[in-house]
Amino acid sequence: MAATAADASAEATDIARRLASCNAGTRERAVRHLLSDFLPASAPRLSASDLLKLWKGLFFCFWHADKPLYQSALASRLASAVSAAPSPTAGAAFLSAYLSTLRREWAHIDVHRLDKFYLLNRRFLHHTFLLLTANSFAPDITSQTISVLLDKALFPEVDSVAAVSSRGLGYHVAEAFLDELLPVLPVSLQTMGTLLAPFFTVLEKSSDRVMVNKVKAGVFERFLESGSQLLEMVKRGEEVEKGSAEEQLGKVGLLFGFSKRFLDIGSKTETIQVNRKVVFGLRDAFVKVEKGLQLSGVEIPVPEFEATEVPVVARVDCDMDLGEAKVEKKKKKAKKSVSVEGEKEGAKASKHEKKVKKDKKEKKEKKKRNKMEVVDGGDVAEQSTDAPAEDQQMGDGTDGITFDETLMSNLQKQFEKAAAEAGMVNGGGSSSASPATPVNGKVAKKRKRSKSADRLSEVSDGDNGSEGNLLSQEGEKSGKKVRFSMKNNIVWKPHNPLPPQCLRLPPSATPRGSALKKGVQPGPIKETPTPLKKAKPKAKSAKKILKKKPSAVKRLRKLQSFSA
Repeated sequence: MAATAADASAEATDIARRLASCNAGTRERAVRHLLSDFLPASAPRLSASDLLKLWKGLFFCFWHADKPLYQSALASRLASAVSAAPSPTAGAAFLSAYLSTLRREWAHIDVHRLDKFYLLNRRFLHHTFLLLTANSFAPDITSQTISVLLDKALFPEVDSVAAVSSRGLGYHVAEAFLDELLPVLPVSLQTMGTLLAPFFTVLEKSSDRVMVNKVKAGVFERFLESGSQLLEMVKRGEEVEKGSAEEQLGKVGLLFGFSKRFLDIGSKTETIQVNRKVVFGLRDAFVKVEKGLQLSGVEIPVPEFEATEVPVVARVDCDMDLGEAKVEKKKKKAKKSVSVEGEKEGAKASKHEKKVKKDKKEKKEKKKRNKMEVVDGGDVAEQSTDAPAEDQQMGDGTDGITFDETLMSNLQKQFEKAAAEAGMVNGGGSSSASPATPVNGKVAKKRKRSKSADRLSEVSDGDNGSEGNLLSQEGEKSGKKVRFSMKNNIVWKPHNPLPPQCLRLPPSATPRGSALKKGVQPGPIKETPTPLKKAKPKAKSAKKILKKKPSAVKRLRKLQSFSA
């Protein structure tokens, strides 16, 4: 017996080495040999250390698994070793080795591989419940298997750093527990108490606040919500779908007696003080639902275990030969390349057709522009009369313009109007001639362009020099006069670094002139008083000027008086 156990241990080591190989073919052959030959024959003889060795290799085998379909199939094949174990004890041991390995390696799983390990975790929970269903939820087997979940995932020993960093595994088990339990329901209330025992233990003893909240939201609040929904539907007389979550979980939420169980947990001295608030909050919520059931008078049947065949999670059979898989992959690739080439050719053809249509359209527009001439005013278009009748049509197939007496008279009026505006009446006379009166009787205003033309025509009689002088005079008149004074544009910029404090001057005495030159010290600044403006003499009134006699008249009168 000892020799047989030693041989099984040595073979387990060899299989683990091949499971961790970098070659995909070697890993696939090792998985087949492990699941089909080695485990069914040697599971009772394997120790816990041998199972941990195997799971070290299986972890790296699943780590290297790429492509979603292959990952799903491999996860189902590995998890099936729990439900297909030769005995429930061997299945529980394989589950324990899996959870121990995943706890140890959980901190090293990166974000890109986390989803596929979540999938593997769900598959193991599903096959764990399949194992319990195959044994009709025997109390001893159920308690033994569920205790593995409690010890290895939900409430591990917090005596190492690895246990603290691997709490994410327990969080995911609490979230996915009811999802994977639903396919095997209904079970009796006594069995349900055994299945939920680890979660009651978490509420009682766990100091991890995150784990307590996960258990509260992922397990007990779902029972509470489903129970209240089932009660409302029964009160309204609605038909409840058989096998739905409202029916399966709602019956447990209404009939299990959660309020009494939470009251017992909250009353224990061992319960952590921080968790009592959560426990009593759940207890109050379940009391309302249970009292509502009693007052409604509705009878809900007690759930009992029914030995029905549970559907196994669908998976892709990956036991096919790797050569066949490669051949199918090549065929798919060839079909895809043919379809891509066809699409490219179709795109090219459509592009060529679009180009041809665009060229035709441009040619038609070009012919149309050559045939049509737009007259100033935009109302009448003249077409050459020399063109044949089939050319006297529009590009869109409509008939062209037919020339009759009315059209000719209109054209003549348009030409006369244009000539009057340009000042070309009376045989192209000068600008002094009065413009012709248009048809409507209103005198047409000359354009701005005509003014400059008239000025140039007046100068045209003289020499070229006079015309140049006129243009230069116009340029001088149009130019703007800008006054520029240098003294008003001098800006003093302080030196960097600034002069010492004793030499700094207030802004009112800003140095100018030579003080800005480099190397010249700023001297005393004399502020010259601004000269006062002389007051203008007031204008004398005309009466005063008349009263004043001139000095020559006075002198003449004086001389006359002396002569007398």
